[in-house]
Amino acid sequence: MGLRLEGENMAAPLTREDLTNINTALKAAKEVKAVIARAKQAGLDVEALEAQLLNNESRLQGIKAAFYPNGRAS
Repeated sequence: MGLRLEGENMAAPLTREDLTNINTALKAAKEVKAVIARAKQAGLDVEALEAQLLNNESRLQGIKAAFYPNGRAS
């Protein structure tokens, strides 16, 4: 296994399906944020869940920005 150079017919590391999955997860994160807000109003301790959600959402946004800078799969 050797190092590939630029332009050497490299397959895209992520696919359209991956982009669809990322977008689906980001949409779900928005919905979960609403549930977390309601849980907080009810006095439930959801700080750890909220922190995990925000971390995962941030990571997904970073992946999307790095691999799909125009927001679409090529």
